[in-house]
Amino acid sequence: MTKDARSELRADLMSRVPRWYSPTLHLLGPAVAGVAVIAFALSRIQDLRAWELALVPVFLLASNAVEWHAHRDLLHRRTRPLEVLYVRHTPQHHAVFVSDDMFIRDWREVKLVLLPAWGVLAIVLAGLPLALVFVLAGAPNVAALWVASIVAYVLMYEWLHLAYHLPAEGPIGRLRVTRWLRRHHQRHHAPQLMQRWNFNVSIPIWDHVRGTVWRPEESPSPAMPRRA
Repeated sequence: MTKDARSELRADLMSRVPRWYSPTLHLLGPAVAGVAVIAFALSRIQDLRAWELALVPVFLLASNAVEWHAHRDLLHRRTRPLEVLYVRHTPQHHAVFVSDDMFIRDWREVKLVLLPAWGVLAIVLAGLPLALVFVLAGAPNVAALWVASIVAYVLMYEWLHLAYHLPAEGPIGRLRVTRWLRRHHQRHHAPQLMQRWNFNVSIPIWDHVRGTVWRPEESPSPAMPRRA
């Protein structure tokens, strides 16, 4: 897609955003609700044991793997009945934001970056059956830690993804951790790489496990732009 075509698409997508849309509420609403769920889940824990707490890294790693698979198989492939996720991500998000033009130009463009609020809720609801299994197995503390872990992971995903698309010269964009993680995600936004490489948006653990970290010296793809 040419630069002019991307500009036209960007303008068209933003023209469809309702006047009542609040990007701040879109960002903070799920965050506040998520923190409340985490607090409630943790408040249910009693007599926590070391082995139960040791499961938290396992839960976070599992979430990282789910993120990788969901990104590759739902966001970059049409999958019924979830085609809307593909449309929002590949033909829209990736068309507007490419590797050498990653940053939002207006605060309302947050809508093109963040998951819809119902998407965050759907992810959390998808994890509840396993929590029920833990409860039925007599491990309510594990169930509470599982719920708290997946909600915390979803919030981390959302906030990190937004950080990569904030202006590079801004206070968040200049942070060393933002710059380091953004480079990984920025390579994913190259049109010739997005279908195969760098599917982790948060922390690229599962990309390393699955061998999907793009390295210029190992790939015939064109070199990436140097601009952060």
